[in-house]
Amino acid sequence: MNGGDSVTSALDTLYREIQRLVHAESESEICEIVVDAIPPVFNVDYGGLWLYDSEAAELQLTAQTERAKQELDGDVVYRPGNSLSWEAFAAGELRRVPEDADDGTQYNDDSRLGSELILPIGDHGVLNIASEDANAFSQGELQVARILVANVESALSRTQREHALRVQNDRLEEFVSMVSHDLQNPLTVADGHLELARRTGSDDHLAKVSDALDRMETLIHDLLTLAEEGDVVEERTRLDLHDTARQAWSNVHTPEATLQTGGTVDIFGDQSRLLQVFENLYRNAIEHVGSDVTIYIGQLQSLHTTTRVSTTEFTDGFYIADDGPGIPADDPSMVFESGHSTDGTGLGLAIVERIIEAHGWEITVSTSAQGGARFEIRGDVKPVTPFKT
Repeated sequence: MNGGDSVTSALDTLYREIQRLVHAESESEICEIVVDAIPPVFNVDYGGLWLYDSEAAELQLTAQTERAKQELDGDVVYRPGNSLSWEAFAAGELRRVPEDADDGTQYNDDSRLGSELILPIGDHGVLNIASEDANAFSQGELQVARILVANVESALSRTQREHALRVQNDRLEEFVSMVSHDLQNPLTVADGHLELARRTGSDDHLAKVSDALDRMETLIHDLLTLAEEGDVVEERTRLDLHDTARQAWSNVHTPEATLQTGGTVDIFGDQSRLLQVFENLYRNAIEHVGSDVTIYIGQLQSLHTTTRVSTTEFTDGFYIADDGPGIPADDPSMVFESGHSTDGTGLGLAIVERIIEAHGWEITVSTSAQGGARFEIRGDVKPVTPFKT
């Protein structure tokens, strides 16, 4: 592309592509629009867009022109120190080949490309536009490229904000459902004991009502904290598995059900949230097996730490099992999806999974020795630095 007329034509084509960018709804759509625009706007065959992956700390190839797909071998990944493209991204400054080739590392010294524009897209990544011609890209074309990149950055930032807003709205809706779901257990307990207090006049039942209301207050506080601070458990305490299981049992209406727990063992987690785990799994078992269900609690693989004064037993995990019909064999993991269970809201096991993952642990489901469901919680349940993402 040469001359003022060519630049004008490029700007006309660019304007049409920018209109597409304005209406693009996803990151992938934006990337495809950009690389599709490179050949008609710049009259070159090579181009690619790399987006930054913060977890891997690298620029990953997201989209490329058809000719680049045919000629370049495999996915090209840019990391610190391996390319001019990374240098351009890190510095937030344009790099050109061959002008800047001697000042930095070339990803491929044997490249057939004679000219290349490497344009950082803010914090999002880089756009590379290349040609086999060593004298490609005039100053006018460079300005066209800058205009394109500015609009790409704007479009990517917009879609990120829109995605974040959708996630926030989804989480808010889920939060409302979680509140109503988890408050149901202590509310049922309070309602039952209040009715008994009316019938018998015994203050003992009112004490149970008070305990249930305290539990509701704690749940509301913790759910609000979960919504405001995210899904990571940062404060953990030493908890006895047996005692925690029994405390949760008292928070659920289980007059005909049976709870069997194994020996005493320590776990390290957030007490209130782990009570939610036990309560939801108890309720799930009662609703799917029946009011006379038997629930079994026990530890998985054990570790022993011995000092001069004592021996402390820790565990790599624990299980909660029942004697019901079990989990459907087609895809057991589906039970953790919101809406899958039949407990009214379908959020019970989804809440359990979220709390377990917030601890940095993993929950799986299989068949118990009694033929029912067996939920195994594994992970770093020993005393460690709080899990962080």
